[in-house]
Amino acid sequence: MIHRRVLVGVLWSMCLPWRTAAGQEVRANGQKQPPVSSRGRLPVTGCAGQPISDIIVITQPPFTERLPTRLEWVRRTVRRTHANTRDDVVRRFLLMKVGEACNQIRRAESERILRAQPFLVDARIRVFDDEAGGVRLEVETRDDFSLVFEPTLQSKSPMVRGMRFGDSNLGGSATLAAINWRDGRAYNDLLGIDLANYAFGRGRNEFRLSAQRNRFGQDMRLELVRPYYTDLQRYAWIGSLGGTREPMEFRRGALPRNALTVRREFANIGAVSRLGSVGRLKLLGASITREVQRTDEQSLLLTREGVIADTTDAAVPTFRPQRVVRANALLGVRAIRFVQVQGFDALTGAQDVRVGMQLGLVAGRSIVVRQARDRDHFVAANLYGGYGGTRSFVGLQAVTEARYDRDAKVWDNFVTSGRLAWYFRPAVRQTTVVESEWSAGRDMRVPFQLSLADREGGIMGHRASSQAGARRLVLRAEQRLVVPTRLNVADIGFAGFAEAGRLWAEQSVPYSLSTPWRGAVGVSVLAAVPPRSRRLWRVDLALPISADPQRRFEVRFSSVDRSRVFWNEPRDVQAGRERTAPSSLFTWP
Repeated sequence: MIHRRVLVGVLWSMCLPWRTAAGQEVRANGQKQPPVSSRGRLPVTGCAGQPISDIIVITQPPFTERLPTRLEWVRRTVRRTHANTRDDVVRRFLLMKVGEACNQIRRAESERILRAQPFLVDARIRVFDDEAGGVRLEVETRDDFSLVFEPTLQSKSPMVRGMRFGDSNLGGSATLAAINWRDGRAYNDLLGIDLANYAFGRGRNEFRLSAQRNRFGQDMRLELVRPYYTDLQRYAWIGSLGGTREPMEFRRGALPRNALTVRREFANIGAVSRLGSVGRLKLLGASITREVQRTDEQSLLLTREGVIADTTDAAVPTFRPQRVVRANALLGVRAIRFVQVQGFDALTGAQDVRVGMQLGLVAGRSIVVRQARDRDHFVAANLYGGYGGTRSFVGLQAVTEARYDRDAKVWDNFVTSGRLAWYFRPAVRQTTVVESEWSAGRDMRVPFQLSLADREGGIMGHRASSQAGARRLVLRAEQRLVVPTRLNVADIGFAGFAEAGRLWAEQSVPYSLSTPWRGAVGVSVLAAVPPRSRRLWRVDLALPISADPQRRFEVRFSSVDRSRVFWNEPRDVQAGRERTAPSSLFTWP
């Protein structure tokens, strides 16, 4: 666990830069003055090697345009309570400085990196002739709505079962701070805190801290990473550690669900460096990882009244403990360019999709360190491919890993998953998305099951399903339509969707079954607040189509930004993976 003084010091260092920078600016100028735009005063030009004489940063609040009279109070309230992203924070993501030659590639990459930040809606970098032989860069950004307010509701009393509350851009410092609470009923209430700084240490580094008490355990993670943002940077690195204790529940068909408590500890430190030219290069590096895992043998039933012993006659699966330290080689191959599109994963917002190919490989061998005496090899691969443009785009990502036991001389812990998706925009206000997601696990070292009930990887209308499998295939299709509005408060849209999925059994996965195809159809109400935000708010109404006795009509509320990465792996798949594979070095868009 992290020492309390160290944690306090890290949190203070996250807050100190924006406090001191803001204070110095106010003291120097007496009053903070907004920068003046060059539009209409200086001629527009392009980057062609001219010296950069000045860089002006203009940060805008979520609502920049005036609203109708009856809604103008919304804009005024947001402006009063919202802190614009600070000038110095925006500058940390720029790849150019005053005095350097203006380079078009660096200008475009700086704009793309800013546009991908979760606290911004959009970013533009314009170039103006300063009429003295140089150029003046004007960086303009618009903030996303920073209030985090996500209640968990139910139809019966008490209606409020949980809450997530915080700010996603605290003080304009690119810092997410949120607290979580959820009613645990007969168990501990869920209490947690999430902190993330996307410009940590006055650089393009990301700091993440998550600490949570679950209803039957805890989960703590700390990560500091310098992602591979662009081919123009030389290196990327990662350091992480954490620990979890939580029950893994098994769906057993007609029998009540049982659970085994799983304890895990993990740590990882590694780095990669660039070899080759921009746009077609290799990443080469190394990492040291530590993984400890132990699964209790006692089976429990987590009932509404509390924990009771499992007295059923069903066999209880057992899992071997793991304690291993590995030295890993990291290899990445990239041939990528970026295309700016609109209305793909967001309702109308802009995002940059990767066109080309990217492959990340990890190969590790265990080393004996103190009590870590497991002998194995570990391999993992992360493949991405994308093709298309602003009207039609096809993307594929697949992630696979496995472990070779050097003592038993067998392969185990096979985990694979992936996504294939096609985006098509026949008109400005219409988007069609057709996708397929697959997942599988075999010969697992940790408790593992897949189901159609999973919120992220399953299908709607089957949240109460009691059947589980070892392999899962889900097909989805959605047609979205954006509705024109003059209110300037939000973008509004509607969607119709259909999805289908099925499971397959595998002898090595406990209680797994093969199921027929099950499906759901429905309609959705969509919104983006403020307009062109990449965060998509949804209200989905789904009617299940299957013979599953636990099927039911479902109304689902969600709010998510899927524009930063092509695919987020479902949680039930992540539960079976090694916690230390540094995939984030290769998957940043």
